Amino acid sequence: MEQLKGKSILIGKEPKNGRLLLYIPEIKKVGAIGNPNSVPGCVSRCQADKGIAHARLSIDKDGNLTLTNMKSENHTYVNGLEIMSRRITPSTKVELGIDRFPLDIQAILDAAKKLLPPPPQLPFDISHLEAVWNDFQTKKKEIQAKQKKVNLVRSGCGIFTMCAMPTIAMFGVVGYALTGIGILGNVYSFVGLKNDNTADIMEKLTEEFQEKYVCPNPDCNKFLGGNSYKFIKKQYSMHCPYCKCEYVEK
Repeated sequence: MEQLKGKSILIGKEPKNGRLLLYIPEIKKVGAIGNPNSVPGCVSRCQADKGIAHARLSIDKDGNLTLTNMKSENHTYVNGLEIMSRRITPSTKVELGIDRFPLDIQAILDAAKKLLPPPPQLPFDISHLEAVWNDFQTKKKEIQAKQKKVNLVRSGCGIFTMCAMPTIAMFGVVGYALTGIGILGNVYSFVGLKNDNTADIMEKLTEEFQEKYVCPNPDCNKFLGGNSYKFIKKQYSMHCPYCKCEYVEK
């Protein structure tokens, strides 16, 4: 409704195909609704070039609707009463002509919106995406560093155990002690492996990143993939790789 404010819609029968014809004088756009020959002859023709129609639906700056009968010989009904001009709503019962052709006001408005040119697309601010990218990379590196540390401990314990066992023959009790330490280390590593939830943490982190690292254009909102923030700025020249909308930094 916002885009239609301050505009009017001329409504009448299509001269050739007999459909319901709409004309928006402010933008000189014409559109048709319904099937051929679906509108009876009692509905006056809509002649866009002459600005003539059966009725005019006006939308003021506040979005209020006013239906006006455009010719004295026409018949226009609102809630069963014949009118010349009346304030209505999208759900008001409206009929045209002596045959009471039903007019769906909401359908008229929806069809009129499609005739309007698309609003100018403003550049979208992507400065917040830098923090999203950096936060994801930092947390991912922390998880990878933790995993690497655990793997090193496991590897070290295995090597320690293998090296300690030959010392039993040479050092006796000391060799047994070293071997026991190695075995305990392996047990600790096994328990740590069993309770490791790194994969779950990484999966959750990735899901959150995929939800946030998206094109800010609500009509696009696609995940920007593995492209770094710097890569998007450089490779795509501050444009979305999908919808091609323009990006800015504020």
